[in-house]
Amino acid sequence: MNKKIILGAAACAVFAILTAFPAPSFGQEEETNFDSSKIPSTAESIEGFVPEGWNLEEKVTGDVNGDGVADHLLKIIDSKPETADEGEMSAGNRVLIIVFADKEGSLRRAAVAPSVLQCASCGGAFYGAGNAPANVSIKNGVIIVEQDYGSRWVSEMTFRFRYDAQPEKFILIGFDYTSRDRAEGNITSESTNYLTGKRITSVSKVGRKAVSTTTNVAKDRMSIEEVDRDKFDEDANVRLGL
Repeated sequence: MNKKIILGAAACAVFAILTAFPAPSFGQEEETNFDSSKIPSTAESIEGFVPEGWNLEEKVTGDVNGDGVADHLLKIIDSKPETADEGEMSAGNRVLIIVFADKEGSLRRAAVAPSVLQCASCGGAFYGAGNAPANVSIKNGVIIVEQDYGSRWVSEMTFRFRYDAQPEKFILIGFDYTSRDRAEGNITSESTNYLTGKRITSVSKVGRKAVSTTTNVAKDRMSIEEVDRDKFDEDANVRLGL
């Protein structure tokens, strides 16, 4: 059964039935399209890239364009949770902004990714009323986005992006997806490398040897601005028969 069909109870209610039902996704219906024009092309400080009504949740620093100067990844979150009525579960939408820095200290917008990060209240019973993670890091110049959600079934997603100077965009080079059944211990996963055009799928059931298959995929060149975390989640569910 597709996990998405049975989403949705409030966190306080699903805690009691944590091991009985698939993962709900909170606040998805509250998400709105983000207007990237709100983000200025340049600013004198990091705070200048944070639009009104949004807060800077986290800043990650590292060189992502290979010029030897540390750049900035800004994870911003809307301020709706702070203004919501007591007891109301708000979406807490997130947007990722990439800011280039140069040796003179100038700052300019490099990319705005409105759909790659899950909302703060999209973690399901696995996170309850707490904020769901949307972890962003930099390793060897590659931007890595890791996040998960669920209850009995926990879904984990990892996106990897690398800067391509010719189109001046951050291109998706890898996507990993894992679904874990916390009650029975079964694990289904896939790892897609868009540079090689290979996808490795693995199914592991308790008491049985894991079965892996490799398939060819299109070497798509999708930018970070185009990546929709929900669409990747849904497509992986269909491919893996979850």
